[in-house]
Amino acid sequence: MGDESTFQPFDRTGLLRRAAPFVGAMWLALIIYPLPPHGGDSDAFVTAVALNVIILVSVLIVPWRRLGPMAGVFPPLAYLLVIALLREADGGGSSSYGALLMLPIFWLALYGSPQQLAIGFAGLAAVFVVPVFLIGAPEYPSSEWTRALVWLGVAPIIGFTVQSLVREQRKRAEENLRRADELQVSQEETRKLVVSMAAVTEATRELARTTDARIAREIICSAACTVTGARFAKLMERSPDGEIVMTANHGLQSVPPLTVSPGEEASGAGSVFLSKKPLFVEDARGDDRISQRVVSMHFEPVLRNEEAVAVLVVGWAHAVDGSNRIAASMRMLAAETAMALERSDLLARLEEVARTDDLTGLLNRRGWEEELPRELARSQRNGDPLCVAMLDLDFFKNYNDQGGHQAGDRLLKQSASAWGRELRASDTLARYGGEEFSVALPGCRLENATDIVERLRAAMPGDQTVSAGVVCWNGHETAEELVGRADAALYEAKRMGRDRLVAAGDTPPGDLSSVGL
Repeated sequence: MGDESTFQPFDRTGLLRRAAPFVGAMWLALIIYPLPPHGGDSDAFVTAVALNVIILVSVLIVPWRRLGPMAGVFPPLAYLLVIALLREADGGGSSSYGALLMLPIFWLALYGSPQQLAIGFAGLAAVFVVPVFLIGAPEYPSSEWTRALVWLGVAPIIGFTVQSLVREQRKRAEENLRRADELQVSQEETRKLVVSMAAVTEATRELARTTDARIAREIICSAACTVTGARFAKLMERSPDGEIVMTANHGLQSVPPLTVSPGEEASGAGSVFLSKKPLFVEDARGDDRISQRVVSMHFEPVLRNEEAVAVLVVGWAHAVDGSNRIAASMRMLAAETAMALERSDLLARLEEVARTDDLTGLLNRRGWEEELPRELARSQRNGDPLCVAMLDLDFFKNYNDQGGHQAGDRLLKQSASAWGRELRASDTLARYGGEEFSVALPGCRLENATDIVERLRAAMPGDQTVSAGVVCWNGHETAEELVGRADAALYEAKRMGRDRLVAAGDTPPGDLSSVGL
């Protein structure tokens, strides 16, 4: 990313690459607002759109470098205000737009200073606290204090962890440059060393700028070829089933994915993964451990907490002597690789957190909207039926008012747990929002789906009841249309007196043919 005194995250150079994921999420949030169900405060939504445009324009035209380093905190803070407006437009504290609050925190963690990140946390607190004082219940109930405390407990851990990783990568880049000055080698070796260090430094900078795990792995392999002059480089990582698989390469585009076993002696990558020690083969043409047609090869273990997590492999079409420069460069690249993989794992965990409802542990609305199109595609590809059900706890507001929000939370968790025991491993259960849940039932016709949903209704804890609507996909409608029909069936069940199931086939919502079961 460069030195902190010269790097400005809003510089035109590389701005599109840095901002693309954030801008995409910003506008996606605005685009999905009209999808049902949504709030009714159109003024707040229009204001959010206008402020979004102002942020983007200011990022492009304001001379940020002249305004000083702290000026860069204003666009993320402004976007926190956008999220606050979207929450207001989408119903207040129950809005699913709260997940977007991590976007400005991620930006400040990746590209800001600790002071800027601390200001971002203050803005995050304001998003939760200010509406409670200014607007209050029912849009922003007192449970917002609990939500605020949870966010303010988790967000700093995530933010400062990500920022620590980024800062450590910067320090490593500086350390690499210092090592280049300290090495006492011949003039030619020194020239090669400088080239190698520059490649490693550039790779470190690129790794610090990207949040895409696939691109990060490709950067590592490309840097390995540049640093060593190798014909190809590949990264071998351990898969969930214990095998070592090639996850990225440079120079082997036409080669099929490779898989080896960690303890396989006939594999160079397997033996290095097991021994955790580097292996250099000067002449690999007669070595049974080498599958590629190369002359020399180097296998470098990638260690995290003294445990092997991957092997970085390079190969040359000519003989090399395995100089100290190559060995040192591979060690540094392996260290950068370990950092990149750890950062990739962290981002993957954060992504999983963003798709999960923190109360019930189920998929949240975002996770559901990602999973349902996959189920539709799978159903269409296999020719199997697919049913979707919407369930809504009856009189949940009264239950909350009588027992308190903690009792309501317990009921939601108990309901989710009880339903999970009734469903198959292939079914998908999600908390759609508030006291409303959604279920995808692949391979089920309508009559089978009604039996399953009735089991869910019977599994409700205590004396509580639930209304439900279930529909069968007609093979043509979109995910939004399918959920809309299921929601219409649910509405019909509530209109008929609640505590019942309404089932509809593949007829449009306007022609809903329902039965109370």
